[in-house]
Amino acid sequence: MHKLPAELRREQIVAIVQEQTNVSAEMLSEHFGVSLMTVWRDLTALEEESRIRRVRGGAARIDSRADAEPLYDSKRVLNPTAKERIARYAAEHFIQNGDILFMEAGTTVAAMAKYLVSYQQLTVIGNGLGTMNELARLTPAINVYCCGGMLRPIAYTFVGPQAEEYFRAVNATTCFLSATGITLTEGITDVSLLEIQVKRAMAASADRVIFLMDSSKFGVRSLARIVPMSDVDVLITDSDAPPAFVEALRSQVDEVYLV
Repeated sequence: MHKLPAELRREQIVAIVQEQTNVSAEMLSEHFGVSLMTVWRDLTALEEESRIRRVRGGAARIDSRADAEPLYDSKRVLNPTAKERIARYAAEHFIQNGDILFMEAGTTVAAMAKYLVSYQQLTVIGNGLGTMNELARLTPAINVYCCGGMLRPIAYTFVGPQAEEYFRAVNATTCFLSATGITLTEGITDVSLLEIQVKRAMAASADRVIFLMDSSKFGVRSLARIVPMSDVDVLITDSDAPPAFVEALRSQVDEVYLV
């Protein structure tokens, strides 16, 4: 493959980031046929010029804000390796045959679906098209249900009173949730009040609440809290999470796991 001069490659990187909001270093490496180290040099140079913002695992548009909700497709390229490890650990250690599971619409929770194949008589209930599409591949071996409600195109989720009432009327063994941020003072927060209301209904109807939060969410404060930390039974994150933050979390959450 003929490799572009660095200046031209960087111009194209800026264009890709502007169009897609977030991109992974792995994708850029494959797209341009260069090493990851070359990509990181490009991203460093572009960040110094204030043309992109480096994030864990890749780059984001310079106007990205912690309180701006990313598109579902753009979230999949951020921290993909960590999300996959967290999803696999959750699926392998916190599910048993015959369980009834709530699985929300985030990309980390959706990544659990492929690891459910070894279980029997599972029932999985969700509110997101992304998660439902992953689970559809496992039917009829597992039972899959989706709530009704209004579809939010930015996240492909069903929200609103109908979705909330659905989850209040059913029970689950375990509820798997994620969010956009976590701080020691505010707890676990999200950017959409509509999403938060549905997640609260899920958590209230489950025997156990498990949050899957990759380390890029640590220190981020979003619009509003989902549930008090005292309502979180388990939190699973990756080994890049700040050690002092994790240690402080252990005083607020019964079980914290690093994978």
